[in-house]
Amino acid sequence: MGLKALLPSRKSRPLTQSGQIGHTLSPSFGFLDLVHNNFTLTTWLCIGACLQTVASLTIKNGYYAMLPAAVLLLFRIINATLIHFGLKPNPFLESSFPRKRITAVVANEEGELVAPGSEKVAVILLGAKSNHPFGALAPEFLKTFRYLAEMNSSFDRADGPGGFLGQTNWARKDSRGATEFCFLSYWRSIECIHAFAHGDLHRGAWRWWEQTIKEHDAVGLFHEIYEAEPGHWENLYLNFQPTGIGATTYLHRGDGKVEGGEVGEEWISPLMDASRGKWKASSARMGVEKTKYDEDRPDGDVYGD
Repeated sequence: MGLKALLPSRKSRPLTQSGQIGHTLSPSFGFLDLVHNNFTLTTWLCIGACLQTVASLTIKNGYYAMLPAAVLLLFRIINATLIHFGLKPNPFLESSFPRKRITAVVANEEGELVAPGSEKVAVILLGAKSNHPFGALAPEFLKTFRYLAEMNSSFDRADGPGGFLGQTNWARKDSRGATEFCFLSYWRSIECIHAFAHGDLHRGAWRWWEQTIKEHDAVGLFHEIYEAEPGHWENLYLNFQPTGIGATTYLHRGDGKVEGGEVGEEWISPLMDASRGKWKASSARMGVEKTKYDEDRPDGDVYGD
């Protein structure tokens, strides 16, 4: 292997960010994510106020009714204060690389990290939203969601779609309060994306949508597809956990030998240290010649010095 990744390899494929607890759209956890993102802050405050009122009316001593909320709030204030003053480790920095520049190098078909920007990359953004007063809990959106959950689950299976590299997802609310979900996935090529889109799993969802299209006026979908040739993409992460293309994984075929023993198949991370040397420049991370901007770096840019 030409380059050595920052993270250790794994014997089995790690879950995509969309497949991890807290980000997942799997059937087991995805519904909780939908509920969490579905309501506005004022709605959650109203729900909490109603629950607190019920507790006050149920418990004879009203002071006891407020204890759970008060204790939880106090705990969180103390916890945040201890973290702020460095008296407790910051859990939000877990798995990040503080004060270090990192970059992701896409491996070749054999799972070898050869050089930055040396491979083609295709990206698809798939978006879904519910334009319904029930939001993501609207029946027609939940049906769409089940198909999305099934397709996302397929990415984490051993026999997942060919050319799939990894996926993450985000949610936001538009100006009307509707929640939008966006799934960002990375592939070897547009051809790999089309092969998945025309496979049995996606075509089943596609066929259902077309046959029942009159029922989906309140469900919004979109996709955008881009393909970048070698030398036309790069990335950089600062104080960040693996995400985006940095959270993709690659199967190293393991057809070489180390100390006389055969190297088995393993899943490798693409993350490299870009704190020092030429990889601090965008052109080097693309794998192209220097540009006029390489020498025009801001003063004090001393990561890794």
